[in-house]
Amino acid sequence: HDRNVQMDLHKHSIDNITWPGAKTDKSVDVTLARHGETDWNKEMKVQGSIDTTLNEKGREQALETAKKLKGERFDYIVSSDRKRATETASILSKELGVPHEAKWPELQEHYVGDWEGENIEEILSKLSYGAEIPSLTFRTETPPNGESLGEFILRAYKVYQKILETYPGKRVLIVGHNGMNRALRAVSEGLPYQQAAEAIMGNAEVVKLTFNPLFKRIPEVFDCWFESGAMPYAQCHYPFEGCAKLPHGFPADFIAEGVDQTRGWFYTLMILSTALFDEPAFQHCVVNGIVLAEDGKKMSKRLKNYPEPTELVEKFGADAIRFTLMSSPAVRGEDFRMSAKETEESVRSVLLPIWNTYSFFVTYANAAKFEPIGNRRHSVHPLDQWIRAEVQDLTNRMTKELDNYDLSATCGELHETIDALTNWYVRLSRRRFAGKGDVDSANEEDQLDALHTLYDVLLTLSQLLAPFCPFITDNIYLNLVSEEHASVHLTDWPEPRELKKEEQTLIQKTQLQRIIVSLGLSIRGEQKIKVRQPLEGATIAIPPALAKDVKFADDDIHLLKQELNVKKMELTEDPGSLAEAFVQVDARKVGPRLGQRVQEIIKAGKEGEFTQQDDGTILILDETLTPDEAKIVYRGQEGQNTAADKGIVVSLNSEVSEELKIEGFARDLVRAVQRLRKETGLKFTDTIHLAISDADDIMKAHGDLIAHETNAILKENAGEEHTIDLEEYKVTIRFKKT
Repeated sequence: HDRNVQMDLHKHSIDNITWPGAKTDKSVDVTLARHGETDWNKEMKVQGSIDTTLNEKGREQALETAKKLKGERFDYIVSSDRKRATETASILSKELGVPHEAKWPELQEHYVGDWEGENIEEILSKLSYGAEIPSLTFRTETPPNGESLGEFILRAYKVYQKILETYPGKRVLIVGHNGMNRALRAVSEGLPYQQAAEAIMGNAEVVKLTFNPLFKRIPEVFDCWFESGAMPYAQCHYPFEGCAKLPHGFPADFIAEGVDQTRGWFYTLMILSTALFDEPAFQHCVVNGIVLAEDGKKMSKRLKNYPEPTELVEKFGADAIRFTLMSSPAVRGEDFRMSAKETEESVRSVLLPIWNTYSFFVTYANAAKFEPIGNRRHSVHPLDQWIRAEVQDLTNRMTKELDNYDLSATCGELHETIDALTNWYVRLSRRRFAGKGDVDSANEEDQLDALHTLYDVLLTLSQLLAPFCPFITDNIYLNLVSEEHASVHLTDWPEPRELKKEEQTLIQKTQLQRIIVSLGLSIRGEQKIKVRQPLEGATIAIPPALAKDVKFADDDIHLLKQELNVKKMELTEDPGSLAEAFVQVDARKVGPRLGQRVQEIIKAGKEGEFTQQDDGTILILDETLTPDEAKIVYRGQEGQNTAADKGIVVSLNSEVSEELKIEGFARDLVRAVQRLRKETGLKFTDTIHLAISDADDIMKAHGDLIAHETNAILKENAGEEHTIDLEEYKVTIRFKKT
């Protein structure tokens, strides 16, 4: 920074830039030597530019150094013009037979101003830091009336340049001072300050360096955007120096930069490549928008209107921040308001469910002494076949979006599958993972099928999520595989493939089941009926268009009855028998054709004034709409226990008989015992003796179920007493590990 002016790039004012390059025939082999001891060295006084002479020990040190350098070849000796340096240089010149070529004032020690003649230790004790380095000639503090460290290093840089210009290709012995020798090492070797400050040389010690020619900034520089735009071919100096052909990788597969570069880099890349080669410089462009503060303003250190990144990392982890940004509008060239809430949502909806599923797997895999096999185990269980198809479909969807360079859409594909994995597959497979079949049986083969399936699913999900959340995925992967030096980031991306027809049907059927269950739960929520409370029955209406593609087998009906927690279930193809039908019209599609009649048609459709034709078209007033322009949907009738979505209608019989009520209490008891087991630190594999009193009706009807679900033997025990309220029942629970 030798101009001592503030840099202003907009006014084209910049310092001269130089730095050492590679070794050439112009490089200078340098041996740095420090002068011998002086009385001031002995007395720990600051010498600086004071002209002190060698003492007897200093002359002996110089002679000893000459002996060590015997046999070395030097062309010249150059020294500082201070007596202690010239005396040392003269002794070395005489003993080695090398001419003492020059005495340069610029090789003098650091100018320390008012510190000269003072005791080193006393001054160090007054400085704020660095007292462990017993030297004052290479410090960041500027001595009173002395030379700053920046000025000192700049002087050393000029010495470096002068050596190169005066003695190209030669071997030079430089006799100088402790501080100057450190400054020359910092310049030559690019040492950081702390390392250079600690590189103290004793009297008459030597160190070898190579001064290589300097790279220098030339003044003939185009506008920086022109240079940046020419980068793809200019980097190999096309069309010169063996780069007559365009370099490999031109045009680029994709480039990535901020939206604010569209008038700079993007523009010049496209203009120059089009003018020179009549083709674009890149095939795809990923443009990031501006990340703003939560209030929509630019992030400002002064206003402190944004969450501190390091605090977000400490609280939520780097993966959460990465996923938040990758799934945000910022990767689509749009503005994004960054907040801690957005990052927390990434943890809640993506990272935590994945980690909990992995933790769930590890718990049950360890309990079952599970060992993975090389080839994937084939399972005929519908849930296993479905989740494999679902993850394959996710692979296909994510691959498609990544091929389109749409990062946020890729992230968006994960949510539905993660929810399906955690809230459908894992939840419905809990009994299988525990090795439980029916109430009185166990099924180890089914347990292994479930464990192998979830193992494969977790590996694939780790690979799919790895580019976005590299740390948690590698952690999961490394604990699942036994390969040495393995990493999820060294594996191939999962292979996309077209789904088989039966896989597509299975996915579609499961989506339909999940919608039905979701509607049933929404009715329970509205009616304030617990999920654990069994109900008498449910009626499900599925539109004919869906019913013809999806057929529910007996196992599917059984699953729906379990999830809806009903005793009976009836299917119908007439949603209108349970709910009011109306038509949703796509105004954008029919607008150009119908013009001003659009609003009239929309209103009539919402009021149910339509007819569905045999060919699937919909007649509203006197206009015929195609299935692409309008669709029939249903809404539950007011005052009835119904709910509808996507043409599917669910109705629940919410009357609870005494028998159903007791069964609901039994399920409440199971939940209470499981909670108490967890609170007392029991593992799910631990068997307990369980005693339940004051609930005779419940135990008589459902005692076996309660024992099976809680891994218990119904037996009196001396366990701690716990009391819970089940409406008119006040139940006492005691249990103890067997």
